[in-house]
Amino acid sequence: MKKAMKILAEKMMARTHKAVKIYQLELQKKQDMTPARWNMLYGKYLPDMDEAI
Repeated sequence: MKKAMKILAEKMMARTHKAVKIYQLELQKKQDMTPARWNMLYGKYLPDMDEAI
């Protein structure tokens, strides 16, 4: 059980890390965004970020 939880956590961390990297690249491209567009970008790439934290 412990091993399964560890594997699940590692997969979630890898997925989250990848999503954050993509999100940061998109954010760098679009520096002059309105808060609404920034939130849309957050929702697109990081929907399960709160769950991961």
